[in-house]
Amino acid sequence: MSFCNVRFGLLAACFLIVLGGCITTETGGAQKKPAPQRLQAQIDLARGYLERGDIANARRPLDKALKIDPRSAEARVLLATVYLVDGDKQLAEREYKSALRYDSHSGMAHNNYGTFLFAEGRFKEARDQLQIAANDVNYARRAQAFENLGLTELRLDEVPAAAASFRRALMLNSALPRCYLELADISFTAGDFPAAKENFDRFVALAKQSPRSLWLGIRLSRVMNDEDGLSSYAIALRNLYPDSDEYRLYQERQW
Repeated sequence: MSFCNVRFGLLAACFLIVLGGCITTETGGAQKKPAPQRLQAQIDLARGYLERGDIANARRPLDKALKIDPRSAEARVLLATVYLVDGDKQLAEREYKSALRYDSHSGMAHNNYGTFLFAEGRFKEARDQLQIAANDVNYARRAQAFENLGLTELRLDEVPAAAASFRRALMLNSALPRCYLELADISFTAGDFPAAKENFDRFVALAKQSPRSLWLGIRLSRVMNDEDGLSSYAIALRNLYPDSDEYRLYQERQW
């Protein structure tokens, strides 16, 4: 498994989870809104700026949000995202820890802090945070938390636990292609080729092929004597990713 691919996947997941809200704009009014409404308006505004990649302007509504409620875990997680984009890892971690200090039950804070720790190579710490997020029945994105947990467990060579986490993720959301690909890879390595084929086919139905998935498709087709599949995946790998490590491996095997 490519560490870079996993690292990118987790960071992307973190960023998308954080930006799961809608884009709003500031509005005026003669009557002052209650604090919770003003807080949410600033948080939504910050999300909108972040979705557009406008990091500088995202800071202003977050500063306002934290003036309204310094204990807002959601605002602090968003601020951590701003710091991450700016490359300020220490400040980002400070905000994650603040978010969890103010709301130790925040599934979003645990999940996003876990993805941050994973990206830093602190896998055991990441696993602890992601386990809390995944086991939070009130967390709306438990499926993604279980997926992230599975990826972390793979890095710790806890393969059975990782497979269980991917299956839990798919029980909550059956449209997670990465989970199917990981399960296909795990099953292939274990020699359970029918299970590998089943999960691989589900991955193919949901996602665009990558060098890694095409290479797995080639090897799986070969052991299952599927010459048409082998040829199709090999052609796709050659045409789409001729400079990939996977294509070089294919050439070395002379398939």
